[in-house]
Amino acid sequence: MDPEIISNLTQLLLADPYLREEVMEKIVLAPGEILFHRGDPGDTLYLVRAGEIRIYTLDSQGQEITMNHIKAGECLGELAMVDAQPRSASAIAITDSELLRLSREDFLTQINRSPPLSECLMRLLSERIRYMTDYIERLGLWARLIANEDYTAISASLSELDLKGETVLMSVADSVRLMLKAIRDREQNLKESLQQLRIEIDRESLQKRLEEITDTDYFQSILEQSRKRRESRKPLSERGDQ
Repeated sequence: MDPEIISNLTQLLLADPYLREEVMEKIVLAPGEILFHRGDPGDTLYLVRAGEIRIYTLDSQGQEITMNHIKAGECLGELAMVDAQPRSASAIAITDSELLRLSREDFLTQINRSPPLSECLMRLLSERIRYMTDYIERLGLWARLIANEDYTAISASLSELDLKGETVLMSVADSVRLMLKAIRDREQNLKESLQQLRIEIDRESLQKRLEEITDTDYFQSILEQSRKRRESRKPLSERGDQ
C-alpha cells in the first residue's frame, strides 16, 4: 500500500477546523489497551495523532499475526467507512497513543462536501484492489510451487521479495518459509524412516534366507561332516568319545 494516500486522507480530514475540533472525538490509549476487536462494528474511522497502533489477527491455532503498524499521521478503519462491515482485525496500542474518532455518518457527510477527499478515497480503494490482486497472485504462485514440490523456486521467489514495509505480505512470506521448512524436515524424516525400514526389511529378509538355507538337510549334513573332521583332528585325549 502507498502510505502517501493514507497520509493525504488524514491531512484532508484534519484540515477542517470544525471537523477536527467539534466533530471528532479524542481517544487516549495506554500501551496494551485495545482499540477494537475483530468482529466489532465497523462504524468509525480513527486518525492517529500520536503513538502507534498495531493491527493484528489470530490464526487457527490462536497465534497472533501482525498485519500492520499505524503511526502518527496515519488512519485506520477507512474501509469500514465504505462497507460498514465488522472489523476484520483487532487493534491495540503499542505506546501511549492519541487518536481522533470520526463516525461513518460524519465521514460520508464530509466526502459529499469535499471533492478532494472523495478523490482520495477512490484512490485508496483502487490501491487496495491492486494490493489484493498482487497478494492473491503471490499466494497462488507459492501454492502451485509447493504442489509441484518446486522448493527451489519458492525459495528464490521469497528471497526476491521487495515488500517495502508490507507487513501482511511479510507475515505471509514468513509463514510460507516456515511451512517450506516444515515440509522439507518432514520429507527428510520420511526418507530416513524409509531408509531405516528398508534396512530392517533387508536384514529380516536376509535372516529368513539364511534360515531357509541352514534348515535344509544338505546344510545340516555339511555341518555334521565339518564337525566330524574337526573332531578327528583333535588329539585322542581331547576327543569327546574318549
